[in-house]
Amino acid sequence: MFYSVLRLFVRFGLKWYAPGLKAKNLHLAPYAYPTIVISNHPNSFFDALVIAAYAPAKICFLTRGDIFKHPVANAVLRWLYMLPIYKRNDDEDFAVKNDFTFDECMQRLAAGQHVLIFPEGISRNLWELQPFMNGGLTSLLERSYKAELPLQIQAYTLNYNSFRHVPKALELGALPPLDTTEYISDHRVRTADILQEVRNNLRREIVATPSVGDPTQARNSSFWRILAKIGYYTQFWFYRVWRDYVKKKTEGTIFYDSLLFSILLFSYPIFVLLCSVLIGKFTGFWGGLFVFVFLPTTAYAMTKYQGTITETETNVPKQNSWRSKTESDDNMEDSV
Repeated sequence: MFYSVLRLFVRFGLKWYAPGLKAKNLHLAPYAYPTIVISNHPNSFFDALVIAAYAPAKICFLTRGDIFKHPVANAVLRWLYMLPIYKRNDDEDFAVKNDFTFDECMQRLAAGQHVLIFPEGISRNLWELQPFMNGGLTSLLERSYKAELPLQIQAYTLNYNSFRHVPKALELGALPPLDTTEYISDHRVRTADILQEVRNNLRREIVATPSVGDPTQARNSSFWRILAKIGYYTQFWFYRVWRDYVKKKTEGTIFYDSLLFSILLFSYPIFVLLCSVLIGKFTGFWGGLFVFVFLPTTAYAMTKYQGTITETETNVPKQNSWRSKTESDDNMEDSV
């Protein structure tokens, strides 16, 4: 129940953060069997949030192990369906700890859950598919064969207009699932053939150029323009405070979208609720209800009216390089 509510909450929040999101061919992802979910990995944890929001099943995520060190963080992250995966330079005992994680993955797969793993292993804010780090996926494939678990691999592709600008034009596409039982011969699973097939499928479907948002009809509508202006003058300051804070905190990293979206997802509803309660105390219930509806409506109009910016430098890892200004940095998010 909690997972379903959280998934709907994230999906709802994406309508403000990425109003240009297009989900394609989702009917190809049935999740009829235990499934390993994979995708290209251009935009850190934000990729996982997008996939989970549109996948019709419960998914647990393999994410960087160093953030699990604190006991409280470990408990909270696992509660949010995350499991740690360690790299060689993260922990000297990475192999042993990863074995425990893979054991837990198998338990969850056997219980009907599904596991998301990014085979590239690292996110670089690039549009091209990066080389695979095969260890985790190979281990899960071999363990599933030994456990006689009929495992499938469900692949998605992700494409962004930009890794530095909001609102987003984002494309999520599902590929047909791959049945790993078809790659069993001579009493073993042919992991190399599976990985090659998965990579070929992703490479064939991934568009190695930025997504381009559709020209929005909102810009030709005086109604949307008026609402967008109201949203800008009443609430843009709230977005700008968090945007500037996240820019500083994520300078030189690839976590800008992940952190900014997460903060806005939880802080903006609180902001709207507090404003509604405050106005309601002076004007009564209906005044508070009006504010409760009016604020997110005008904020949505602002994101729809702004349109999206498409990156022009596509072969250089961005890493939130805000100090190196390019022509694409003239973002419309500062004006409506």
